[in-house]
Parts: sequence; structure tokens; C-alpha cells
Amino acid sequence: MSHLKITLSCPAMLGEQVIEYLLESEWMAGGFTTFSASGHGRDFSRSSLREQVRGRVDTIVIVAILPAAGVPPLLTELKDRFASPHMVYWIEQVHAFGDLG
Repeated sequence: MSHLKITLSCPAMLGEQVIEYLLESEWMAGGFTTFSASGHGRDFSRSSLREQVRGRVDTIVIVAILPAAGVPPLLTELKDRFASPHMVYWIEQVHAFGDLG
């Protein structure tokens, strides 16, 4: 079975809603990993005053490995529910996936 790695980066204030949604998503039955990060870029028009002064936006990064067939429907669901120019994603090929147990 072919797998893909999907990475989502979203503003921290939207992150908890996205995580709650993913916890109930059929596409994320295998689980995912999250961590806090800082986003850097040019457009701070929707950022808080604190973020504008700091020059970075607090973000949540979500990483998951899932069957390739699940990626397009997951992205469609996310776009329908959380459309935001500050929520970005990228997809990478996975050459191997498993556990060491």
C-alpha cells in the first residue's frame, strides 16, 4: 500500500479546532503528531499586534502518514471546513512506514 506524509501548518488560534476535527476524522485513524512552531512570512495583516512586533506567527504543525488514497478527500474536507490563506500544507512521498515492535 502506498503512503504519503501530509504536513499541515495552521495559526495556533485555529490549531485546536483542526486537531479536534482530525481526532474524529476517518482519514486519521492511524493518528498524527503535533508540535508548536513559529511561522515566518510577509503577510502579517491578520496577525495579532504581538505577532507583528515579533515578526512571526504562532503555529501548530500537524504531521500524519496515511494511505495515498486518503489524502485528496482529507484535503477537500479541510478546505471546506477551515479555508484560510494562513493554513498551508505539503505532501511528501513515503518510501517505508511501520513500527519497530
